[in-house]
Amino acid sequence: MKILVLGGGAQGSVIAADLARALPGALIRVADLRDPQLPRLSNLERLEADLADLPTVVQLLREHDLGVGALPSRLGFSVFKAAIEAKRNLVDVSFAAEDPLVLDADAKAAGITIVPDCGVAPGLSNLLIGHAVATRGTPEEITIMVGGVAEDAARPYGYVVTWSLDDLLEEYTRPARIIRDGRLTLVPVFSGLERVEVDGVGEMEAFYSDGLRSLLHTVPGVREMGEKTLRWPGHAEAVRPLLAEGRLVEELRARCTVDPPRDLLALLVRFRRGSESGQVTMVDRYDPRSGLTAMARTTALTTAAVARLAAQRGLGSPGVRPLEVLGRDELAYRFVVETMAGHGVRFSGTL
Repeated sequence: MKILVLGGGAQGSVIAADLARALPGALIRVADLRDPQLPRLSNLERLEADLADLPTVVQLLREHDLGVGALPSRLGFSVFKAAIEAKRNLVDVSFAAEDPLVLDADAKAAGITIVPDCGVAPGLSNLLIGHAVATRGTPEEITIMVGGVAEDAARPYGYVVTWSLDDLLEEYTRPARIIRDGRLTLVPVFSGLERVEVDGVGEMEAFYSDGLRSLLHTVPGVREMGEKTLRWPGHAEAVRPLLAEGRLVEELRARCTVDPPRDLLALLVRFRRGSESGQVTMVDRYDPRSGLTAMARTTALTTAAVARLAAQRGLGSPGVRPLEVLGRDELAYRFVVETMAGHGVRFSGTL
């Protein structure tokens, strides 16, 4: 099997290395204009390519059996279209702003499966929700809280850069879509600010952000549903002036880019059914042995786990199938959860 990883940046390089180690019989190629930092493995190669050029992406995908997208969000949707034209399955982590579900009919017609948003949230959170809904029924309320922060809360803004600051800026400016009283509702980012206690971490703050994405359409019947970004207390108040002055990216790049990037990532998924409630928590930290950030471990390794599922067991029926759809399949759910546990990324609690 030949697997093409589109993008060799912070996420793509980790995805490719993990796939090469986990699938020694497969050839893993990483396409990028820049020379990615890759380990020396016999089944891991680099291809120089301009991935902003759609015909190039289509041709590369046709030369491989499976595509894995790890490009900036602005290029993500074009990769979905390229996979459909090339008729190749795609696992993607680009978090494209466009709705991938609009391509469902085209993917089915091409006989391929696209799995978008294979990160932590959206990503692992969706997998947990899909499995819980399939096994226990639709709840009245779902709340997702997720955030990557500096492990040391005393660092500037309590933050360390582990992913695209341009994408972070978009997260901090785009209104959040939530479900309120059964209806799609738009609320300002930073609204719904509250303090929460995270097991093993301590007190954090949480505010609405636009992270529900496909869940807005794939889990009907939920009366209340929202996603909130987690940060150390005081972060929202500190960064709002930077946003107003247009200095957020510049300031965080200057003060929050550190080596090593010792970060912490926390995920909480909460369900409520009548008087009953459940919660799953996941906390991960920078790994000094591998040099991987918690963000990479929970995002890139999730993408790699889904790609391994595609390579070893398949992705099921054609179409655009977010992880909440894959999570309905017990074998697919177990495969991803157990693969992540093998990396030390584990969940506690039940939904």
